[in-house]
Amino acid sequence: MTENKAPRAAVVMPAYNAEKTIERTVRSILAQTMGDLLLIAVNDGSKDDTAAILARLRQEDARVLPVTVENGGPARARNIGLEKVPEGTEYLMFSDADDLLAPDALEYAIENAGDADLVLMGFSIRNPDGKVIEYFEPAARYTPETIGPSLGRLYKANLLNQVWGKLFRAPLVRENGLRFQDYRWGEDRLFIYDCLERASSVAVLPECKYQYIMYPGESLITRYYDKKLDVCVQSDERMEQLCRRFSVEEEGDFRYMFMKSVFSCMTTLFSPRCTLTPREKREEIRRTVTNERVQERSRDAFGGPAVQALCRVIRTKSVPLNYAAFYTVSRAGELAPDLFTKIKHRK
Repeated sequence: MTENKAPRAAVVMPAYNAEKTIERTVRSILAQTMGDLLLIAVNDGSKDDTAAILARLRQEDARVLPVTVENGGPARARNIGLEKVPEGTEYLMFSDADDLLAPDALEYAIENAGDADLVLMGFSIRNPDGKVIEYFEPAARYTPETIGPSLGRLYKANLLNQVWGKLFRAPLVRENGLRFQDYRWGEDRLFIYDCLERASSVAVLPECKYQYIMYPGESLITRYYDKKLDVCVQSDERMEQLCRRFSVEEEGDFRYMFMKSVFSCMTTLFSPRCTLTPREKREEIRRTVTNERVQERSRDAFGGPAVQALCRVIRTKSVPLNYAAFYTVSRAGELAPDLFTKIKHRK
């Protein structure tokens, strides 16, 4: 990439206190077989050596563009990164600062994109014990007229939740002024929904080219966020709008995915990172189980016995019963993280 020429692809990566992982992630991006790229690494007010590592990598490779801002969360960092994407760039991809891209991830996505505005690739999760679980769907192409019947399946297959592992045609984002909402959880899916609503074509690619890495001490139930229920409700409302946009009847899959997100809201209350007092946790549970959408969606939610049992508990609106049930779920997740991961991401 020359100084006056826009890169074919830009990768936007927020980073906060990522000194232990960021160099390996950056090198996996710079090692792409499709080398015409720019990595926009937004240092989100890190207090460790993240900025220094990025500066050193910039000296090694001019395709690294470090940007340092005050801490404001990943949504704001990504938005700042999007503002730095050069005019004329064809494609966008996002990465977290502690994951890995396969060497041919960009080449694979671009070569198979065709005229798609949005490309959904498979991805894998590597657990702390080294086990790798893959999530993917068969190759397919959709237009707004044909995606409707497959929307629930793609949603349930976890291909519409994360902003990474996808390729975006840059004009789709630029011309529609698409940006991430200011949340610290769930902003990914809301951005995906905005893109999906406006895309003239969507491609699904089966190969898993993005690896999400879970590190020791991390689990899927450690991330408490006080606005999580609000994001879940907004996400479900947006999915209803997409169903109308693509002329598809809502199915149990949509209720199932919403209730899974509600279960996550409840289990994270018992995360070590949650600083709420027991009384505050009970109030949050009360707010959740009395929410009209939660109550309505818990009826006839698709899922196995465990899902049905938790839905019945929620429908009681009993704070003590829900407290006990989701405390038990959270403990089970700590004792059997592999099983919890499989249940969380089951199709």
